Amino acid sequence: MNPAEFSALLHAIDQMIQISGPRQAEYYRGYRLGIQFCRLGTLEESIHEHYRLNESYAASGDHYVDSYARGYRDGCKGVTPEP
Repeated sequence: MNPAEFSALLHAIDQMIQISGPRQAEYYRGYRLGIQFCRLGTLEESIHEHYRLNESYAASGDHYVDSYARGYRDGCKGVTPEP
C-alpha cells in the first residue's frame, strides 16, 4: 500500500468513527491505531500500554474496551476491519 492509499484508508476510518455507534466507533479507533503500528512501527503510547492492548479484555465486562482491543488486534494483523 502506497502512502496515498494509506492516507485514504485512515481518512475512511475517521469517517466510519464519526458515523458509527459507540461500540463500533471504538473498534475503528483501535483498528486505526493498530494499522498505524503495523504500517509505521510507531506508537503514541508506551510499549507497556501497547502490550496491554494486545491482551483479551472480554472478561472486563466493558464492551467498548473489548471492541477497541479487537480493533487494535485486527489492525496489527492487517485484516479488513469489521463492517
